[in-house]
Amino acid sequence: MVKSYTPAAVLFLHAFPLNKKMFQFQFEAFEKENIPYIAIDYPGFGENPPVPYEYTLTQLTDYIAFRLNELGIKKVIPIGDSMGGYIMFELWRHYPEIISGFIFTATRAEADTEEAKKARFATIERVQKEGKDFLIEFMLEAQTAPATKKDTKKMELLKCIMNESTDEGIITALKALASREDNTELLSSIDVPTLVIAGADDEKVTPPEIVKPISDGIKDSIFTTIPNAAHLPPFENPEEYNKIVIPFIKEIIG
Repeated sequence: MVKSYTPAAVLFLHAFPLNKKMFQFQFEAFEKENIPYIAIDYPGFGENPPVPYEYTLTQLTDYIAFRLNELGIKKVIPIGDSMGGYIMFELWRHYPEIISGFIFTATRAEADTEEAKKARFATIERVQKEGKDFLIEFMLEAQTAPATKKDTKKMELLKCIMNESTDEGIITALKALASREDNTELLSSIDVPTLVIAGADDEKVTPPEIVKPISDGIKDSIFTTIPNAAHLPPFENPEEYNKIVIPFIKEIIG
């Protein structure tokens, strides 16, 4: 999805196991504000079919950079939730010249612990045997705040978005997530305007105390939390999320 006709744009990078539709409330708001953007699905998620090979997060980032170049986009302000945040670190590691600013959301700088890696591979084995349904149900519970769970319509929409993922896409992404690099040493090198956001009600995936060290490590960055949101603030509480990110983006793009 592209709503960019300029060489600079916001780049939306979605969480696992969702797709670009998790940012649908931002698309609408950004179009009203005439903010150009691009949103890319990872292989096996949303509209992007799975690939018949494994990839690392670095290779996925190379693919995203290729797509941006193909579209003539020279500068981006990435907004990444969870897995999207991991890709943002890779963009800074390999393509810093294209970054105008960062909005890290519900993510972390650390690599997986050995325990977390084992859990990912256990999930892979179960998806291979049973399919993705159990994982979708678990993610719906783990990633959402109490206020979101009470919103039946929003939960149904979220489930539909997650169900657009493929078993192959899920398995490949889990392997890439398990092998990602630790990014804590990278934080001090980030010298572009940076906003770091956590869901105030995230207790299971990326609580605020897990997210805040990103801001602590980046000079002059801003940290904030979104109420009535857990791991998916742009989707769970888009009104509050947009109130924070739109002025931040406008200040960068002028």
